[in-house]
Amino acid sequence: MSYKKRSLDPRQMTSRFASTCYTCKKPIKKGEEIIYWPNGNHAEHLACGEADYRHSLASFEDEDNYSRQY
Repeated sequence: MSYKKRSLDPRQMTSRFASTCYTCKKPIKKGEEIIYWPNGNHAEHLACGEADYRHSLASFEDEDNYSRQY
C-alpha cells in the first residue's frame, strides 16, 4: 500500500546537519536517522517520533483509499 506523497507530509530521513530533537530536546547528530515534519519545520529522533509518524502514514493511506472509492 502506498499513498500519494505530498510536500508537507512527514518523512523519515538521515539528518543533514546537527540540530535539537523537538520532543526530548536532546541533540540530533549529523547522519542520524530522524523524522522530519516539514509542516512544523522540526525534527525528532526516530524513537521519539516514530509512533506519530506511523499514525500519520496510516491516516494518509486511509485518505487516499477513501478518495479512490468515490
